[in-house]
Amino acid sequence: MVDMSAIGIVMSSLNAAVNITKAMKDVHDATVLDAKVFELQRAMLDTQSAVFAVNEERSALIERVGALEKEISDLREWETEKQKYELKALDSTGVYAYARKAIPGDTEPHHFLCANCYQNGQKSILQATVHLAMRKRVHFCPRCKSEIAFGHVEISNRPARAITDYDIFKDV
Repeated sequence: MVDMSAIGIVMSSLNAAVNITKAMKDVHDATVLDAKVFELQRAMLDTQSAVFAVNEERSALIERVGALEKEISDLREWETEKQKYELKALDSTGVYAYARKAIPGDTEPHHFLCANCYQNGQKSILQATVHLAMRKRVHFCPRCKSEIAFGHVEISNRPARAITDYDIFKDV
């Protein structure tokens, strides 16, 4: 909000300058005239300072309006993006994430968003890791650093064997 007192100071300084100028036209004494010129200069400096203060405030307000317009734009963009996701239970243990809806013509691959980040207005895709927890793949949120385990992984009881040259070239 524009500071009305700063505008009032500008107006009173301008009125003082006008009044001093009117008083100067009737002065014939050089000493009194010098004093009036000094008063006029002081009034002009006060006016200039008040104008600078109002301009600074105006610039700050313009900057604030720009920031708020960007925030509104970002919120609208997020609202549009949010419509492409739905909350899904990832398994029977109560693990939830936001899943990409199947949208005709959409080329973006199916993925899950971190529920925590989604609620905070952020889009953060859960990344699968090589780690397992209770036979479930651990997924990592790069934004909030959450780890979520879902998706059953079969673990073979057979011991791992070394891959030989025969395995690599047997189909050649």
